[in-house]
Formats: sequence, C-alpha cells, structure tokens
Amino acid sequence: MTYFFKNVYINDKFSLLASSEKEPIVKKYTDKFVDSYYLEEKSIELAEGEYQNITITGLLNKNKLTQKDISLLVNSDLQNQILASSLSASKYSVPMLGIYSACASFVEGLIIASNFISNKSQNIVVTVSGHNLVSEKQFRFPIEYGAVRKMVNSFTATGSVSTLVSNKKSNIKIESATIGNVITTDHKDANDMGSCMAPAAAEVINRHLIETNRESNYYDVILTGDLGVYGTEIMKKYYENISNKKLKNVVDAGSIFYKEDTIYAGASGPACLPLILFDYILKQNKYKKILVCATGALHSSVSCNLGEAMPGVAHVISLEVL
Repeated sequence: MTYFFKNVYINDKFSLLASSEKEPIVKKYTDKFVDSYYLEEKSIELAEGEYQNITITGLLNKNKLTQKDISLLVNSDLQNQILASSLSASKYSVPMLGIYSACASFVEGLIIASNFISNKSQNIVVTVSGHNLVSEKQFRFPIEYGAVRKMVNSFTATGSVSTLVSNKKSNIKIESATIGNVITTDHKDANDMGSCMAPAAAEVINRHLIETNRESNYYDVILTGDLGVYGTEIMKKYYENISNKKLKNVVDAGSIFYKEDTIYAGASGPACLPLILFDYILKQNKYKKILVCATGALHSSVSCNLGEAMPGVAHVISLEVL
C-alpha cells in the first residue's frame, strides 16, 4: 500500500558512529565518533542503549529543543525485545513506540511518523541503532568464538541515528511511502541475509513504481539498505523477472559502507542505511529525488535453530530534496 504525504519534512539528524577496526566512508561526516564498543558501560547491550541516548540528546540540543517539544519517540534496534530502545526511551518523558522490522526499521519509523504528522502538527524523533558485537552474539556466534565467516556474511555497522520529523518546512520532504509484504522463500542460511531480503526489496520497489505510475529513472538514485554485494545482484535480477525492466540507478548502502574490500558482503544493521543516506548520499548535493528502500531479515536465533526459512521485508519512502 502506498501513502502520499503533505507537509512532512525531515528537519535534522544526529548521527553517531562507533568503530574500532573498520573504516566507514561516513566517518568524517558523522556528528559524533566514538572509538568504543562499551562507552564505560558494563555490557555491550547497555552501551547500545547509550548510543541512542547520545543521538537523541544530540538532536534535541542541536535544534534547541527540550523533551516537552517532542510528541513521540519511535525507535528500534536488533536486540531481543528491542532492549536498547527501551533503555534509551526510559531516560525521556516522551511517549514511545518501539518497533521492529530488523534493518528495515528506519523507514518503518519514518512512515509511522509521517502518518502521525499528516494528521496533527507535531515533532517526532525516529531513532535506530546497531551494535556489531551484540548482533553477532545474538544472530550468529560471539566474536570470541572465532567462527569462520563466509563471503556472504555482512558486518553490522555500529552506531545510531536520530532524525527529527515534523511539518516544519525544510530541504528534505517526505513525499510518499510504500509498505512492503513479508516474503519467505526456502532460504535458511543466517549468514546470508542479503539473499533473504532481496525478493522483498524487488517486490516493494516494483509496487511503489506501479502505484505511483513512475519509472525507476524518475528517481536520481534508489538507495537500498543492506542487501550487500550479492543480495543487490539477486534483487536486480528478481526485479527484472517480475517487471521485465532493469534497475540501473541502485546504490546499496551496505555495499559501499566500508572503504576496505575485506568486509565480505558489506555492512548491515538498522543504522547502516540512515548513516549512508545522511552522511554520504545527501552530502554529495546532487540527488533531488531519492527512493529509500530499507531491507530487513526477520529471522531469529530460535527460528534458525528450528530450521525455519528466513522471512524478509522491505519498505520504501520517497524523498524530495528541495
């Protein structure tokens, strides 16, 4: 289903990157860089909650806002029961909607915020975060285990992004959005999330273009979340099969996140897409119409241990840079 919005804008963002061993291309543009996975917290799980707290507080201070100016906080992470989001939200006297679409949560949060703002003038903060050590421990193996990584593996980006959305006019307008279906194939390899998410990404992009009566070249760039180098190619071929058309203007955030070519399939995580969007794509000042497609693998360690196939989902949102 596609929604069209009037007078909904992204006013600002505050981004945090935490990386101890890799070199992301967004490093010089992020609002805050911390060279720590722990931030003096006693666990990596608590540290991720603090990442969110830093970006939310940073966003408010950057825009000279207080908690009373915010109507709603929509946040998400990859921890069990979105623990980092709950820990962060507990520090603010702001109503909170915790959401989970895995790495597709950023766009889902923007869609929720846009619908609320379309009905009532208000300020809403959308926050996501990811932590490499937390995700590896939860979905695969703890780093200390020393498991051999496959070429299809991605490397979860560690950081957080908070975004201010309102009806106050800015240079980034949220024009429309399409909510995607959950699609499950027979894919069961938790190391390869790109292949799991590729069909859902192709389907929602195709549906968005049909329902808006647009061709893919209407957009200067179609920015996907974290399909990785292999998942991106699968998505393009899948799209061609269902539409008899080719996508030539696709950039995958995960595939370009790290400068090094030793990160296997690329980056992943809820923060990967917004970090690339705000601190790389928009910094180039050449894209006026951007279709953002967030992708999520909806498996869990339990479902994988049960031998269940991995569900994938994707949502898209259309941005106009004014």
